[in-house]
Amino acid sequence: MKKINLLALLFLALIATSCGGGLEDPKIDKTQIVGKWMTPDEKYFEVYYSDGTGKFWDLKDDVTEEEASKFTWEFDEGADNKFFQYHEMEIGGAIVPQYCNILELTATNFRYNNDGFRATYNLIRAE
Repeated sequence: MKKINLLALLFLALIATSCGGGLEDPKIDKTQIVGKWMTPDEKYFEVYYSDGTGKFWDLKDDVTEEEASKFTWEFDEGADNKFFQYHEMEIGGAIVPQYCNILELTATNFRYNNDGFRATYNLIRAE
């Protein structure tokens, strides 16, 4: 009889935890994105300005901040954890949109993945 009661209790506990009792995705404070970000090795940088413009450069490719590539950006209003980057191509002036998923955005850490490049960026606040 004890085994049946124990099994029934375990079964109820399993049902209770699987029916909506899980953790929700953390809310993203979108104001945190504005600023200068870099990889921990201080080689790759991204800057997001409050007017929806930005730039990026990679010292590993001998590209300095003065030579940075420009982009515009905006949050996806339909999702709290997604944003778009619109990269301006140097040749031809074409605009290439990139859809990005924010994995973490705090005052000190910015982690996102980029659907187009299938890359994950782990950045820290540079300022």
